[in-house]
Amino acid sequence: MVTKTISLPLTLFFFLLVSTVSVNATLRNLSRAAENKGVWCIANDKGTDKQLQANIDWVCSDEGGFRDCGAINPGGPCFEPNTVRDHASFAMNLYYQNLGATKAQCNFHNTGIEVYTDPSHGSCVFVSY
Repeated sequence: MVTKTISLPLTLFFFLLVSTVSVNATLRNLSRAAENKGVWCIANDKGTDKQLQANIDWVCSDEGGFRDCGAINPGGPCFEPNTVRDHASFAMNLYYQNLGATKAQCNFHNTGIEVYTDPSHGSCVFVSY
């Protein structure tokens, strides 16, 4: 009888331990959009389409570090809305996040702005590290 009394609390303890580990593992495996918090870099209202297109071209080039801009290509998760401003925001944020997310990396000749609200939408995820 003593063995059963000790094993029930021990079994309960292990159950709670395993449950806690399982919940924590599940929380770590949430989608990136659900985990996003912090600061993002997007195109501000001052940038012209010409300036913002230049930002896209540079960020997605070898010179700009050749960020993976496939998400803003036709069929990509960030293609819609199909505007230069939206595409530039995605590309500028990639650059910003990959270079340490400092104010200087979001300047883009005064066409970028840091924001504290996640600009992700639908299946388009703006990363924040």
